[in-house]
Amino acid sequence: MTVPMLAIVQILPAKSRRTLRLWVPLFLVWLLLLPFAVVLLPLYFVMCAVMDIAPFRTLGAFFAVLGSVAGTHVEVDSPDASVFIHVY
Repeated sequence: MTVPMLAIVQILPAKSRRTLRLWVPLFLVWLLLLPFAVVLLPLYFVMCAVMDIAPFRTLGAFFAVLGSVAGTHVEVDSPDASVFIHVY
């Protein structure tokens, strides 16, 4: 399992032949979220202690879900446009 690093968003408007394709580098998103995670981590451990939850087990489950996002394909079709999202 690896953390997704790239998402491709493709938008196909119904009335136009032009396709908009965006390459979203998710590793930049992870870098932007890292300072927030470091600041909130002590609060997370305190909340786990108060609620009597195993903190490392829940972190492991979170990263397992995050790692399983890679390989996801989402297709949304409407009368106005079609949107395809591929996560790598």
